[in-house]
Amino acid sequence: MSDRHGGSPTYDVIVIGSGMGALAFASIVAQVAGRRVLVLERHFKVGGLTHTFSRRGFTWDVGLHYVGDMEPGSTVRQLFDFITRGRVRWRKMPRLFETFVYPGLSVRVPDEPRAFQEALIELFPDEARSIRRYFDDVRRVAGWYQREMAATILPRPLAVVMRGLDRTARAMALQTTKAYLDARFRDPKLKAVLASQWADYGLPPSQSAFAIHALVVRHYLGGGYYPEGGSGGIAEAVVSIIQEAGGDVLVNHEVTEILLKDGAACGVRALRRRGGTATEVEFYAPVVVSDAGAYTTLVRLLPNSPLGQEERAALERAAGQGFGVVTLYLGLRESPATLGFRGENHWLFDGFDHDTLFARRNELAQGRAVMAYLSFPSLKDPLADKSTAEIIAPVDYEVFAPWRSRPWRRRGADYEALKETISEALLELVERHYPGFRDLVAYRELSTPLTVQHFTGALRGGIYGLPATPERFRRGWLGPRTPVPNLLLTGSDAAAPGIVGAMMGGVMTASYLLGPRGFPRIMAAVKAYAA
Repeated sequence: MSDRHGGSPTYDVIVIGSGMGALAFASIVAQVAGRRVLVLERHFKVGGLTHTFSRRGFTWDVGLHYVGDMEPGSTVRQLFDFITRGRVRWRKMPRLFETFVYPGLSVRVPDEPRAFQEALIELFPDEARSIRRYFDDVRRVAGWYQREMAATILPRPLAVVMRGLDRTARAMALQTTKAYLDARFRDPKLKAVLASQWADYGLPPSQSAFAIHALVVRHYLGGGYYPEGGSGGIAEAVVSIIQEAGGDVLVNHEVTEILLKDGAACGVRALRRRGGTATEVEFYAPVVVSDAGAYTTLVRLLPNSPLGQEERAALERAAGQGFGVVTLYLGLRESPATLGFRGENHWLFDGFDHDTLFARRNELAQGRAVMAYLSFPSLKDPLADKSTAEIIAPVDYEVFAPWRSRPWRRRGADYEALKETISEALLELVERHYPGFRDLVAYRELSTPLTVQHFTGALRGGIYGLPATPERFRRGWLGPRTPVPNLLLTGSDAAAPGIVGAMMGGVMTASYLLGPRGFPRIMAAVKAYAA
């Protein structure tokens, strides 16, 4: 059965997906240009990886764990406030907001860059000069990344000028993180500490571009923030903004194809699910924006990919590296503050070689956890009713692939047994560092890459989109433009991984759609709202 929504377009733009990039884009073009936006979401909840879920009175965020650059008056804060019309309040995390835990070494990270720099120099005095230079290089290369993003929406002559401003920073940016660290530091423990946040962008030092490492490190130099009431408030705020401008947000609508007319995007075909039935529907608009990722958009959703054979193969190869994780959601009997936690993040590592730890990630399936990220949503959120924690660790999609054809929550006893093995390994790792933690646990539930794939459609259940390797930047896989007229990308694959990276993808895509003066026009509206 098929429904057709033909004739004159009801909407100005169709957006595939409702993640942070989609929400940011839709809110901006609705507010700045009055565009009528239709957002189509395959899940039964809006928000992509910004949504929340609850079990037995406990509530967790699935993708937003902390955000940087959110101090009042910052550009990121002003953009978020504009996108949500100030309906999301941000809570500062403790001053010592991260703890990096290694065998025999624990480093607490303050929310002031000079204090962090001096703490590292105190631990590694023989490397003082290199440490100071590192902080300078991080800022310089992060600036290069931001200019590179800006260049993607500029006319070609201006883009060439923008990209030629700092060739030294570009050379640093396109090294691997490992190559940068090996060239400047001698102590392997110091190199490990500096790379501790690599799971925030999804690649170990030997694979990641120093560009993404620098961008993420600089992003958190001022500490971390968390939304009061959880990240679900972001989608709630934006949906009302879209609707006020004449747009709609439809859940249970899985886009299966991007429709073309004379080679240009003109609409989408989707499956609308209601109860146990699925109906094929079509929607039309002069512009289609995809938050489904570059690979899914340009290969899966188009009847004939516009990419050449070599470029398509490279994109498939890159997409296959997507960063998969398991997340153990924990409901606690009492506050973790009883064990001394104050809401900071804890990065737990069984060794100092991150590439070796990453290579061992699938040992989780045998009951051995070699690294994990521990966080406490309830301690970050003053509105939380019950105490919660989350433990996250990398693991490959292939570990769970044998169960991919089985339905969500009914994948069988063998799948549940594997999840139990993994859950026990993660709890054992945390218990080893923080005795008594296991006794706090009243409820637990594990998500896998299959869970992420089921709800988001992400290839192999990846959470960060295209991996930020040097190849990604050399090939120009950045920005909203695609080879198909009237088809744009938004979200992480248009800018950078993470919540703020995806938001900036939305900003860049909106800027490009609104024309040469799009970005100044948006920022003028943002500044006016802030004032």
